Amino acid sequence: MFTLRSFMRAAGIALTAGAALGFLAPTFETTGGSAGHVAHLVLSAGWSWCALAFCVGLARQSKIESALLAPASLMVAVIAYYATKLERSTFLATNLSDPAQGVQVDAADYVSKIVGWCVAAAFLGCILGLAGNLARLRGLRGLPLRLLIPVSAAVEMTERLRVEASSQEAVVGATWSAVRLVAVAALVVLVGRAVTGSLHRRSGRRRENSA
Repeated sequence: MFTLRSFMRAAGIALTAGAALGFLAPTFETTGGSAGHVAHLVLSAGWSWCALAFCVGLARQSKIESALLAPASLMVAVIAYYATKLERSTFLATNLSDPAQGVQVDAADYVSKIVGWCVAAAFLGCILGLAGNLARLRGLRGLPLRLLIPVSAAVEMTERLRVEASSQEAVVGATWSAVRLVAVAALVVLVGRAVTGSLHRRSGRRRENSA
């Protein structure tokens, strides 16, 4: 049942989660030692950002709320991510037209990245939010959608291992391999639960009919 109070509370949680992801992903890149680097690799991966929007949609019963809050959380994450990057001087560049001014923020590059990714977040977030909402369907009906994030993680990590791992330090490949292993395990568990639940329900209906 929709109430303004519940919607505002859900919005606060979703936006806070987005801000946390956007802040922590680049922050752990240079802090926390090896554990921080592993956290950065996980939080910066595309599947993690997809999981944020998906979980926001999964947490809401209303499709409208899912379609609104999921992209909002992703857009906040994008803004927080680039604000943190800016604070860490990522977008500094020399003004070639006037070198005397020294190093300055490349405003055009900074703004274009925020706008571009916010547009992508609005579009993909809506789709992922609705997918998360529909994943609430019990049994085999919602199974394909529940597999979306584990499949995304497994595919992304496999591709990164194939293309990038050889040029990265050992911890990077180990992290990507661990994430892929967890994703595959999640796939097996989700499929097993859905199939087992479906068989139990069919068996229950047969017993009822025979009675």
